[in-house]
Amino acid sequence: MRSRKPMVEQTKSWEVVFRDLQRAIISGENRPRERLVEDELIASTGATRHAIRRAFDELLRVGLVVRQPNKGVQVRDYSIREIEELYEIRECLELRAASHYTKPAGTELIDRLTAIASRHRDASREQRFADVFSLNNEFHELLYRAAGNQQLADAIIHYTFATHPIRTRAFPNEELREIAIRDHFAMVDAVAAGKGDELAELIRTHIQRPKEYYIRATNIQGSI
Repeated sequence: MRSRKPMVEQTKSWEVVFRDLQRAIISGENRPRERLVEDELIASTGATRHAIRRAFDELLRVGLVVRQPNKGVQVRDYSIREIEELYEIRECLELRAASHYTKPAGTELIDRLTAIASRHRDASREQRFADVFSLNNEFHELLYRAAGNQQLADAIIHYTFATHPIRTRAFPNEELREIAIRDHFAMVDAVAAGKGDELAELIRTHIQRPKEYYIRATNIQGSI
């Protein structure tokens, strides 16, 4: 009896498909409003339909895509109005969290923040954008949860997820990545010193840069 060759192309897991699609969206290879077609991805990746759909679910969860009636899954896009509204909410929430840092933070928190910021720096300079994405989220979640109000932290995380495609659009830009690295370490210094006002100003400018870059890069000026 002739042995069958293993169907390697059918073994790609949903996690691998998710990471590949995440990387493509973050890098701009898949553009805003671009459709992600199941059959095309099955053909190009060799993954099962179940794996593709599970990867789509994860992309939906982290806010990188949307599912539209009669259109399927597509890379998330925003109007100017949506962007301004989302960032107004983010700024209010994140500056409120920063105001909780009225005293110098403990050594354990500073060490944890510094370690994450260092790993983020290394990933950024090595252009490992999927790791930049996850480490950036990890840094800010720790920062806001340590502020003490967990309901506030949950709300911040929710709106941060809602703006993932805006934030990640700037990842390929080296200058903005270096500024983000400096911001993170400056935030750690502000937390260590208990300077909430300084931290708030750092956060204000930190979250605005990717927004402004996204608007320029996607050419949506005047769109509503």
